[in-house]
Formats: sequence, structure tokens, C-alpha cells
Amino acid sequence: MTIQEIDAKKTNLLNDVNVLVALKKKMYSNVDIESAMSQHEKDLDIQIASIFSEINSLVLQKRKL
Repeated sequence: MTIQEIDAKKTNLLNDVNVLVALKKKMYSNVDIESAMSQHEKDLDIQIASIFSEINSLVLQKRKL
């Protein structure tokens, strides 16, 4: 994978994560810390964390080049 391909993939992933974060903020903006998170909110957190993990691996891959 070339540096340009890595940068393009990273940009796409950042766009995806921004959409998910915006969705989470819109749906769960009124946070009640006393109640448990819904399963959907947990799933969003897992998706966001997964994308950030991919981004981190791309950064490491880019540094090796």
C-alpha cells in the first residue's frame, strides 16, 4: 500500500467516524449518567472505537514506509 492510498483510506475512515460521532451526539445529547447506556449507544461506541483502531494501524503502517 502506498502513502497516498493510506492517506485516502485514513481520510475516508475519519469521515465515517465523524458521521457516527455526529449521530451519537444528536441521538444521545442529553446524557443521564445515572441510567445505563442503551445497546444502540454501546454499538455506536464500539463502531467508533473500531474505526479509530483502524486509523491507528494505518498511521503505524505509514510510519513504517
